[in-house]
Amino acid sequence: MSYTEWSSVHETIQTEPLKHVLVLFDAPWASAKTKKALSNLEALLGPHRTDLVQARVDVSDMDDDDVMDLGVGELPFFQLYSQGKLVAGLDAGSDQTSRNLVRYIGWNADAEKDLSGDLPAIDYVKLTALVDSITKGESDFIANCANVSAAIWFAFHEAQRPVNWAGFYFNRPVEGTDTRLLVLGPFHGKPACKRIQMHSGVCGAAASTRLIQRIPNVNVFPGHIACDSASQSELVVPILVKGDLIGVLDLDCPKRNGFQAADADGLQAIVDLFAARTHWDSFHLPVRNLPLEAHPDH
Repeated sequence: MSYTEWSSVHETIQTEPLKHVLVLFDAPWASAKTKKALSNLEALLGPHRTDLVQARVDVSDMDDDDVMDLGVGELPFFQLYSQGKLVAGLDAGSDQTSRNLVRYIGWNADAEKDLSGDLPAIDYVKLTALVDSITKGESDFIANCANVSAAIWFAFHEAQRPVNWAGFYFNRPVEGTDTRLLVLGPFHGKPACKRIQMHSGVCGAAASTRLIQRIPNVNVFPGHIACDSASQSELVVPILVKGDLIGVLDLDCPKRNGFQAADADGLQAIVDLFAARTHWDSFHLPVRNLPLEAHPDH
């Protein structure tokens, strides 16, 4: 990544209201740590992040007071801007940086190197027609999510694409607080994590970024929550209705590279279809304030 003058980066921050702008501040004397930070960033973001602007600034070309006013910490240092405002400042040399960045920008939101091209295709025309028929005339969120998770599960197994989990987490308020959690809903598969924080794991990344997360290898995802150690790849689709995040549809596969781009597109269309006709009482239905369960992660 080549250097850009801060004045140009600042202008980009102000003129890119629909994209996050990620700025790496460094200097020649921090080259060793910067090299590691850039390598970690490339692994996290992949080569096709059209939803994200990346920039690199050499602070040795800036006035010291300007650097301090920006709040730049020990080099190398990341700053993330959204809608013209600073939303996060992170030590680029920390081992926790990738995990923290995922909370805001997700993982390879557009595409990663796709090794799943030889998978049998799911018949999404047939599956969509089935979801249309079983949710038409029904508005209850539990009934619709139960039937949709069953339909998806059996569609994958019918195509010889076994998944080991398919189901929903709902965005729910916590009683007596301003906190919201992802709370387990209807699913097919083994018993699962009951509550997930909004910024935790693949589901949390999809919820907080509102972007589909298609993870070919969950073992390298920063902060992956291992509800089932058999899961090797994962696909999470956020459920949005009139701008509100209702929850997520989550699928796990016991093999790496278990989901194609076509799966993301097909399942997004299914979510859009039935979400619009469902009454999401879950969005306002509080859950009791209980201690969060410990999640094993990688």
